[in-house]
Amino acid sequence: MTHPMSPEERPRVLVVDDEKFIREILAEFLGMEGYLVRTAEDGSSALAELGRSHYDLVISDLKMPKMGGMELLEAMAKVAPNALTVIMTGFGTVETAIDAMKRGAYDYILKPFKVEEVTMIVQRGLEKQRLSAENLRLKEALGLYKVSEAIAASLSLDEVLNTVADSALNEMHADLVSTWLDDGEGSLFERQHLLSPHLKVEAKISKLKADVLSAHFT
Repeated sequence: MTHPMSPEERPRVLVVDDEKFIREILAEFLGMEGYLVRTAEDGSSALAELGRSHYDLVISDLKMPKMGGMELLEAMAKVAPNALTVIMTGFGTVETAIDAMKRGAYDYILKPFKVEEVTMIVQRGLEKQRLSAENLRLKEALGLYKVSEAIAASLSLDEVLNTVADSALNEMHADLVSTWLDDGEGSLFERQHLLSPHLKVEAKISKLKADVLSAHFT
């Protein structure tokens, strides 16, 4: 027996269009599919809504007053970088919609559209998003497993720290990881782990008094 999802579990979709009929028809049908749907009449209103709440996917018309779909797409890179964007457009502006995909939009919908087609695009996009999130969680779990393996195997401190640094470099896509160690006498030692395209370099560098560090962060 399946149970209906709570509002917190339902994927959130924002429909942005200056035509009230379009907003209402998409909100109704997507709501029937189980999505939590909100609407906005232009890009500016959409940005305000994105600032208030999290959304998994945004369906936006290309041409709207105040702020169109392209401008909204660019602004979302800062406001809602993890939300997928689907652009709605007419036949005469298909090239612009394709350009939007090159700039980060997930897909586009041609007007006039069938709601079934929109539903399929939304389902496909959210499934892609779910799989990406699952892959990220698996990578994080693998990194933690490697660290715990190193500790359980009673490796040397150097090997454990190298494993921790490798995991941090890979997960954060960083070029440098710093590890601070307490020598038990009130001093801290910093170890830097650097990542270059061809070579990993490790160096023990500065020594710092713990009370100075505390004062710095107070």
